[in-house]
Amino acid sequence: KLKTGEMGTEESFMSLSSTGVNVLHLATHGFFWTKENVNEYSKVQFMSLIDDTNLRENALLRSGLLLSGANIALQGRSTSQGIQDGILTAHEIASLDFGDLDLVVLSACQTALGEISGDGVFGLQRGFKLAGAQSMLMSLWKVDDTSTRVLMNEFYKQLLSGQSKSNSLKNAQKMVRSMKGLENPEYWAGFILIDAI
Repeated sequence: KLKTGEMGTEESFMSLSSTGVNVLHLATHGFFWTKENVNEYSKVQFMSLIDDTNLRENALLRSGLLLSGANIALQGRSTSQGIQDGILTAHEIASLDFGDLDLVVLSACQTALGEISGDGVFGLQRGFKLAGAQSMLMSLWKVDDTSTRVLMNEFYKQLLSGQSKSNSLKNAQKMVRSMKGLENPEYWAGFILIDAI
């Protein structure tokens, strides 16, 4: 199923919970707001839930994906009653059931970032792990749109040809790295594969 534009809502994402979906690809804007960023986004309603007493919960609220309608919430305006704000946090993802999800691909910026503690990284990856996802392809920094498109196309081409997830990523990175103008690691090395097990 393909959901684009105005159809790419928080509601459409949440409706996938408990449906047995085994591969999920999200191409949108990702974020991890530092403690300092919290003040910048203080207009966003759920930010009032953040306090310094529970760092793990806070990190799950400060990381997420921006979906259709997020621009309204980011401006501090309220959405219509019964409509989600379009800011899908790791905290919300953690409450869903993705027990059959073998692979989630987050083709977005900074999706592997989070708060680091003795128990690991608390961010989007923790949200998806708690929801049941087995593997996640995520980015460590702001990624270039053109090289990401090429990398993702090659990743799926490799995966569909029978390669493992890790070999598919390695081969896709190798291909992007071999392209003129994309040799620099900023274009091909930003994505990592994380296995929950």
